[in-house]
Amino acid sequence: MKRILSILILLPFLINGQETITPNSDTVIALQIKNPRAIQHHYLYTNSYLTVESNNLTSNFLNSMLFGGFITDEMKEVWINSGDESNKINAELSNKFGYRYMANNFTFYSFQFSDVNSIHSNFSDDLLKLTLHGNYDYQGDTLDFSNTAIRADRYQQYKFGYQFSLSQKENIWTINTALSYLNGNHHAQTNINKGSLYTAEMGTYLDVNYDINAMITDTSNLSLFAGNGKGMAMDFSTYLTRGIHTYGVVIRDLGYINWNSNSIIANTDSSFSFTGIEITDFSSLPEFNDSIINISYMEKNSSFRSFIPARITLSYSKNLEHKYFKNIWIATHSRWQPYKVKGGINWDLFHRGFQESGYKTSLDLNSNIHLKHINSTIGFSTGGFTDGTKILFTLSDKKGIFTIGTYHLNELFKKDKTSLSAFIQLQTQF
Repeated sequence: MKRILSILILLPFLINGQETITPNSDTVIALQIKNPRAIQHHYLYTNSYLTVESNNLTSNFLNSMLFGGFITDEMKEVWINSGDESNKINAELSNKFGYRYMANNFTFYSFQFSDVNSIHSNFSDDLLKLTLHGNYDYQGDTLDFSNTAIRADRYQQYKFGYQFSLSQKENIWTINTALSYLNGNHHAQTNINKGSLYTAEMGTYLDVNYDINAMITDTSNLSLFAGNGKGMAMDFSTYLTRGIHTYGVVIRDLGYINWNSNSIIANTDSSFSFTGIEITDFSSLPEFNDSIINISYMEKNSSFRSFIPARITLSYSKNLEHKYFKNIWIATHSRWQPYKVKGGINWDLFHRGFQESGYKTSLDLNSNIHLKHINSTIGFSTGGFTDGTKILFTLSDKKGIFTIGTYHLNELFKKDKTSLSAFIQLQTQF
């Protein structure tokens, strides 16, 4: 057993991946509730996944930027012209361990521990141009890198859940609630709300305009399990099963972390023109700093609040009387994660949360397939952090003890990939 758990803990570091939305166990139980013999009293499971995805930047770009190597002008042009004006990179690493207990009246009590790491960035093509080419090739142009954001989090989550079901004639209501304690390790965030650089012809002068905010937790303690913040989160879901149809509404991980007063909040806001240096006598050159823009931050130590990504799902499923395809599942997924609170809880915060999460509402269509020796899930998804259609594929044994899969099956067949994902889950029932 120790050997199996060790493999599960290390697996995410050995595989590449993207966003993972594993089938929620609440959904499975809601569908099985009409068949009590199919349900055991104890469920023990562990789940690991790693996802890395981009809407247009490829694995070639990421490998070159992260691990070095020679970058040709041709590669730069391909990256700059590869997609949208806005470039997104999202990565998540999660390890989970959970236990569920079912009482005789179909009431469930659960506990789940999660170790979560995430990073998300959103930046314009103009910033990519400035980074890769400098400003020489853009004389007479204005490079706009406004609305650039980078956000990284690491925390542990201790979730305690309670689930019960109500029968009403042919209807079965399954309701699940959960409360989580969050132990925050580290948070780093930079927002360029406004930023632009104009380079005059022949480089005679530069116009620079920027408004930058940053928040980072205590840098004196960089251990993986540092206690720099604490917070809470909540879950709520309800499923209505009516015959072969099931409708679901799920809100997961709606919460925040309060970071301690040793955290750093910094901001800078400035506009200026740089017209160069006039030299009349080479024998008495003035002191010169080769940094054109000397950005000075105003810093202070203060506590602040950040949000973890809340996941909102609306779903519909129908059982099928087919030899292989056992059901069809349709769902929309949204995320809510604002950058910061501005003046309290209000409509502006609610609206910004969806926009600033960087996640475009996705649409999923999945079906479970029962074969002779194994079960499988095949599905299609659009939206999320990436463009285009993604293919979900999983394999599991007939008892559901072992499951492995990917959310980007189509990317495995590409030479230069924009996204990769993989996950593995072990579960036992007794």
